[in-house]
Amino acid sequence: MIRDTALNTLSAAIGDLSGLFAQSGPVFHGRLEIDADADLPGGTRLLQQGHTADVLVRVAPVGDALVPRTICLKVPDAYGPGSDQDLLLASSADGAPLHHAVLPAASCSERLYSSLWLYLAGLQLTAFGVRVDAAANGPGPRPGDRLDFLLSGALSRFRSIGVISLADTAPGARVTFAGSNAGGGLRALPPALFYRG
Repeated sequence: MIRDTALNTLSAAIGDLSGLFAQSGPVFHGRLEIDADADLPGGTRLLQQGHTADVLVRVAPVGDALVPRTICLKVPDAYGPGSDQDLLLASSADGAPLHHAVLPAASCSERLYSSLWLYLAGLQLTAFGVRVDAAANGPGPRPGDRLDFLLSGALSRFRSIGVISLADTAPGARVTFAGSNAGGGLRALPPALFYRG
């Protein structure tokens, strides 16, 4: 397991050559709500107190094997028609340097999920994360489950800045995610810039 963790982390550090984010899994419709009193960096359109947006959420893989897991988020048309905001997150841990590591998990709620590498939010270096509600302890999330939406500085620990509520699944939805899908003062830096799923 230590060897696999090291290989997955190394792959993520050079742009996800192993295809970690290409895993298949169910896609959910959801709703992102940023807390009205969230501590946020300035200079972005998405990270605004009280902001809400529809999101698509893919969780992969489903099952109870001890494997690296991913949650990919898409805010469709976040910055205008066809201009999406994507965040690709992997099962990880809290705080630097652990939020750079890809760690296996036996269930979707066992670990925090991290963007692994940094984004520029306005003028501030940040990392994104989610944590699946511990009550969602099955093989995968279900409609009605909630995910804490998290943010950290380059060296700090994650803090909750909002919530994602999952609604119905989108059967047969073919959704692609790319770290390069960004805008509105929010930009993925290498290697997260090159993540695709």
